[in-house]
Amino acid sequence: MPPAPSAAPAAKSPAAKSPALEARTVSELATDMLRRTTSLFLAGPRPAPAEQLDLYDQMFARLMPQVATDVLAELSMALAGVERAPYGTARLLAVHPELRVAGPMLAKAAVLTERDLAEFIRSSSPAHLVAIAARRGIGDSLTTQLIARGFPPVRMALAQNLTAKLSEDGYRSLFKIAERDEDLAEKLALRNDLPAKLSRAFVAAASEGARTRFIKAAPPATRATLQAAPTRSAGAAMRAIWDYEQVKAEVATLNRSGKLGDSAVNRFCVTGDFPAVIAALALLCVVSIETIESLLQEDRLTDLLLACKAARLSWATAAMILRARPSCDAIPADDLDEARKRFEKLALSEAQWKVRGLEAG
Repeated sequence: MPPAPSAAPAAKSPAAKSPALEARTVSELATDMLRRTTSLFLAGPRPAPAEQLDLYDQMFARLMPQVATDVLAELSMALAGVERAPYGTARLLAVHPELRVAGPMLAKAAVLTERDLAEFIRSSSPAHLVAIAARRGIGDSLTTQLIARGFPPVRMALAQNLTAKLSEDGYRSLFKIAERDEDLAEKLALRNDLPAKLSRAFVAAASEGARTRFIKAAPPATRATLQAAPTRSAGAAMRAIWDYEQVKAEVATLNRSGKLGDSAVNRFCVTGDFPAVIAALALLCVVSIETIESLLQEDRLTDLLLACKAARLSWATAAMILRARPSCDAIPADDLDEARKRFEKLALSEAQWKVRGLEAG
């Protein structure tokens, strides 16, 4: 029998696309669709109806995970200046870890609420907080929260944002830090909403360098008044700047809830809230605020150690207080180590007795 004919060779199937090519094609398609969708939104009616905003939110949400960071940054820049941008999209962009994506939204997006911004302030990086601090017309509730995070670039951004509203407490915190920060002092002097009383008290308490730069940068109309302000002791200057009524109530509330301890006092130091440090020490030591204030002088280091021990604070917290004392020079490392040894040898009962004796004296 003749041999059976061999089977015809199978037709070759088209070459399958590589995963990399497929992924690149999807990304390019998503990028094109996102840019077209953005252009369509920007060309639409202003303000856009709520139904349209919801639809755009859905479309952007589907496309954004498929595009590169540069494309997301383009989208953020395009939507940041729109008064009514799609809210869900704005939030997604605002919480992006890359500043070039989140920055425009944090700095400009009107659709983000005060509650949104407060949430971001609690969890964002310093660079993201600087963007929030640059927002036009940001209110005093948010600026107070920004100051409380304790980051120098954020404080500087707020001082330079002449449209930012600062509360009196916010100004107190900035002024206390500016006593040793000459750059911050100079930027504060350029603001046109400085409380006159706090400005005069700052000039009296600040270091020579900070005082000079503050006065030089101040408006000519107020410069002469500031130059005439006498320098005073740290205690007198602090009493002029700080109002203890509110902080005493806040510290008392913390104490009643069992939360007035190392963690709280550490937080006060980090944020430059020295009125709260003083009020906390006074309450924990059962002495007057005036007694604790007097211990912040350069030559009262030993007595301040007594108060920290009497308040049951740890050495870490006590050291932070010593280093952060307003209008005092930095403590040399050897002196700080010697203070630690004295602090650790102190008995609690002895410290409490001696601190109350300071008040009696």
